Amino acid sequence: MPDPSTTRLALYKSASDGSEDVNYTLDIGQNWDKVDAAAGFQVVTSSTRPSSPYSGKPIAESDTSYRTYFSNGTAPASASWVQIPNSSSTFNADLDLTSGKQVNVGGSGSTAAYAALLASATGDFILSSRVTADSVSRIAIRADGRIELSSGSATADTILARSGTAALSLTGSLAVSTTLTVTGTASAQVETTASGATASTDFTVTSFAARKTCGIATIVVTLTYSGATITGSAAGNITDTACVTLPAGYRPAAEMPFTYDKSGTAQGSVSIATSGLCTLKTLDPTATIASGNTLSFGATFVL
Repeated sequence: MPDPSTTRLALYKSASDGSEDVNYTLDIGQNWDKVDAAAGFQVVTSSTRPSSPYSGKPIAESDTSYRTYFSNGTAPASASWVQIPNSSSTFNADLDLTSGKQVNVGGSGSTAAYAALLASATGDFILSSRVTADSVSRIAIRADGRIELSSGSATADTILARSGTAALSLTGSLAVSTTLTVTGTASAQVETTASGATASTDFTVTSFAARKTCGIATIVVTLTYSGATITGSAAGNITDTACVTLPAGYRPAAEMPFTYDKSGTAQGSVSIATSGLCTLKTLDPTATIASGNTLSFGATFVL
């Protein structure tokens, strides 16, 4: 009777009491074949894993970009495989860290409890997320803390970032469902422009100034007229006359009437449409607007 085979590779052992002759095929040839097959990682496929692996048996799957595993020796064998992370394949299991340990990328000196990443530039994106079929990341976080949000199909349209010392900027709008509490001084964002007003035929923009904040805009326009004389009827009516178009971003939410002044000698009404087109509507009875006259008006409205 031969001695029991080895526990890991099942190598054949002839009887140790000398009662059995050494057989080359059993004692040497087949044993060395088993040793050779067991050296390093055995290359298999995901469907041809060993059915009776010894505890610690390592394998690499050629059909999964060489995912690597070892068997922990439990039964059934199909449930004994534990994946070993490597750079050739994707990791197909949960990666659990002991509490207090950290995933560290780039040799970061951060003391973050769970993950630390060292980027080479402030504009490098260190974390992003997409949904299947997205062409753009829905959330992307840069090394400098800037957070960019998008619909997943277009460039980021909402951006939260540090704009200076103790300052936070938001590109986009903010909706508060309950209460917004401000500690300290609240300063509304103010935008101004002195350009962008487009004169209509027979008019020249002499000056233009606009300011908007908190959804309210104020504009002041001065124009010089160079066309044929306009005369107000006895009732103060004139032919509607377009005079200027306000720039985008400084136009009312609904058409609104205002008053214009003609060189300090007469007045009339001007309407401002949602398109920004300003139209002269009326003029003091029998008053005239002649070439060279100056018209000015101001308006404040909801955007």
